[in-house]
Amino acid sequence: MASEPTEEFLTNRSWLYDTTPGWLLRQTGVAALLLLLGTYVLFPLYWMVVTSLKTTAEIQQIPPTLYPHDLSVEGFQKVVESSIIAGGYQGFVERTFGVDVNSSIDIDVVMLVVNSLKVSIGAALIAVLFGTMAAYVLSQREFRGKSAVMSVLLASLMFPGTAIMIPEWELINTLGLYNTHLALVLIYGAMTAPFVVWLMKGFFDEFPTSIIDAAKMDQCSPYEVFRHVLIPMSVNSLIASFIFAFLLAWNELVFALTLLSGSKYTVPPGLLTFVQGFNTQWNVVAAASILVSLPVLLGLAYIQRYFVQGLTGGAIKG
Repeated sequence: MASEPTEEFLTNRSWLYDTTPGWLLRQTGVAALLLLLGTYVLFPLYWMVVTSLKTTAEIQQIPPTLYPHDLSVEGFQKVVESSIIAGGYQGFVERTFGVDVNSSIDIDVVMLVVNSLKVSIGAALIAVLFGTMAAYVLSQREFRGKSAVMSVLLASLMFPGTAIMIPEWELINTLGLYNTHLALVLIYGAMTAPFVVWLMKGFFDEFPTSIIDAAKMDQCSPYEVFRHVLIPMSVNSLIASFIFAFLLAWNELVFALTLLSGSKYTVPPGLLTFVQGFNTQWNVVAAASILVSLPVLLGLAYIQRYFVQGLTGGAIKG
């Protein structure tokens, strides 16, 4: 908690800075601004949770209620029961727990999560693997056109995905990869690799040259320096790169909706299929969104410290 201004601090010749009331006013203003920004950022998440706990009738009320008056887990129940039916476990659950399993919707949360995990992990591994190797070469080697390569990689991050949708679709269709997860793995990996290159190059540029020189004196080849020296000491940056690529693949909608269909859907297009104009069951959509987000949220909560450390690993020299 901030302390009151000291005598050394009161030197700005201004009521706002030179008096205790002015200091309190500034602290109050900062707190109010942070509260406003926090509300703006977190309110959509709050509204999703609240909607998932409302009945269909309450969701349709005008004006809408800020909290559920009649608490209901109907949305979660429909999602879970539908996933049980789609997974073929209806009979097992009914015999084991003695409950009737039926659902008016057709959604398999487990399938969506598994599909997204396959695509996201595969794309992140490709981006980290090739991006890290490219970053090592760009950092440790001098060659003609190096600056141009870095500029092209940076420019590639500025192109919207929709701008290359048609050529990507033609390429995937020609290769016979339409409606396969491999197609998304390759596309997402290529889309995030340039960011990995820039992030890892910043780390390799600031890496102490004395350690690399010592490894070379021990007769280590460039590959051995890369594999046994740089990689073990860049774990945080590698994890940050992996998380970034994973999140981009997990949240991407346009390519997944265009190149996949039916049981191959990942989470974003899978949830979108339940938005059906005036017949949308918003409590079901909100409940499904919460359930598919839990695995990622729990994983990121565990490794988020590596993400912050990795992003700033090459930002400060010394």
